[in-house]
Amino acid sequence: MSIPAKLLIADTLFDLRLVLLAGSAGLDREINERRVQKPGLAIAGFVEMIQPSRMQVLGNTEISYLRSLGDAQQRSAIEHFFASGLACAVLTTALEVPPFLLECADREAVPLFHSEHNSWQFIAQVHDFLEDRLSLEISRHGVLVDVFGVGVMLTGPSGIGKSECALDLVLRGHRLVADDAVLIRSRHTQLYGSGAPVTRHHMEVRGLGIINVKELFGAASVRESKRIELVVDLIEGKEPADFDRTGLEDHYETILDVPVPKLRIPVRPGRNLASIVEVASRNHILKTQGHHAARELQQRIERQLAQSSEATHADEVE
Repeated sequence: MSIPAKLLIADTLFDLRLVLLAGSAGLDREINERRVQKPGLAIAGFVEMIQPSRMQVLGNTEISYLRSLGDAQQRSAIEHFFASGLACAVLTTALEVPPFLLECADREAVPLFHSEHNSWQFIAQVHDFLEDRLSLEISRHGVLVDVFGVGVMLTGPSGIGKSECALDLVLRGHRLVADDAVLIRSRHTQLYGSGAPVTRHHMEVRGLGIINVKELFGAASVRESKRIELVVDLIEGKEPADFDRTGLEDHYETILDVPVPKLRIPVRPGRNLASIVEVASRNHILKTQGHHAARELQQRIERQLAQSSEATHADEVE
């Protein structure tokens, strides 16, 4: 995946604070690396290690070095740097920009931006931006809700009751993220889900039609995105032969190469799915804190059986 450099100045979510200084003719240059590059020796003329697909970040060290050079050396260093095929370059902190830097950026059509952040601040911010924009994205049929702070994705066949379950959860004070189609991105080995821009905050409830959850229940009933931490798969009819009733085994679903804990919940008349999802979320929180109820119970039973066996053996010896 790649993005044009012009998206950097259009961003409003990651606080990049970028202003275009020069090189506007190259705003369509593509960035396809999630990590930025500090030029280092490239400023001194060793440009072989420059990766054109990466953003270059020039901080106080690079600009101070350029200023230490004579006019001819400075021009030569800057010309070699911009002629190496950069995607774009960013100057950080409140530095005075060498005029020839602007001239080269315009001549080579390389976007040159400025950010008021320090280098380390800007690199941290822009890494998150690039992770978000360059991450693989897929769409999955399902509903995503925030339940007690846990991102729960409800899956299952159409008509099984995913949206009705989500609506019940919203009525209990939880938050809707996406209905019907969940857009999933992988960032830092974690999955984040959101709704499609056109249908965001809307839900289809059979018999009612399309409703706007945000307008009906207020801004606190929805959120734009959420990390996906648990998949709850609603299944019809009887439990399959391999159904685990004890919960001793942990099951996972792999999405974009990221394993996500998964539960399978049979749907039957009279079952309160919203309550079950709430309990599943609470139980997931306990598991992340090291408490696995099914395994702890199994261990207690095994200890009790072992103690009973030892007592029986002692009685037989006497």
